Amino acid sequence: MRSPALPFAVAVLLSGSVYAQTWQPSMPPLVTAENTTWFQAAEPIIWNGDYYYPAGAPQGFNPYQMVRAGSFRGIPLYTDSMIEPYSIVFVPMNGARMQPYERRRTGALAGTAGSRAPSLPTGIGAEGVAVVSIAQAQGPPDFARSYDLAPVDAEPVTEAPPVERSAIPVAVATSGRVTTPVRPVTTVLPPTGLNAIWIEFDGRRWYGAGKSIAYDASRLNEVGAYHGFTVYTLKGDTAAKTIYIPSVPGRLAPYLAK
Repeated sequence: MRSPALPFAVAVLLSGSVYAQTWQPSMPPLVTAENTTWFQAAEPIIWNGDYYYPAGAPQGFNPYQMVRAGSFRGIPLYTDSMIEPYSIVFVPMNGARMQPYERRRTGALAGTAGSRAPSLPTGIGAEGVAVVSIAQAQGPPDFARSYDLAPVDAEPVTEAPPVERSAIPVAVATSGRVTTPVRPVTTVLPPTGLNAIWIEFDGRRWYGAGKSIAYDASRLNEVGAYHGFTVYTLKGDTAAKTIYIPSVPGRLAPYLAK
């Protein structure tokens, strides 16, 4: 005779198995691509051995459909589990937005549309025509770990000794970081001679002479014009040793004759 407790035990085991396999939504990306040069220049990325190009408007991050599928130069990449595999890859942007990057539908995919209407031009397929692949130059590496953050307690980075007969020490990369040798602080000298800022006015050469002053009509006299800009002197400066020319709205730059 079969024990009445057996069906109950089977039900308990099945319920525990189902509970252990509960699916969790994807975590949102921690880093985005806006500040990378390749994203700003709209360059293609390489993923799974193919080139993917930016195509279409950004869309929101869907944690219930998008899953992490790799990275490109330190930026995580995502795919949508509800569309055709390897057709579109998503690059994270700020504000929980994702920029689609699409693979061109050429070669074996020519003439097909996939899960979505392609944003890029597609190849034209012909029955009985062999597809010949064109050799291309090797692309840049597409593997890079995302979120490479240096630990707080990492050991300090030390400088390598300078190369013989070289006055400039070489920057050394350790622990995944690059440090530049610290150089002594020096004072920048103002330009002189031919490198100085000067203008020709009233038959003389005038040189830039310090900080600008605020425009105040009660303190200034008009003495001429320089390339359409009014030239001023301070009232009381009868020898006209310093002239003032507008530099930005509301400010006058001083020039001294030498």
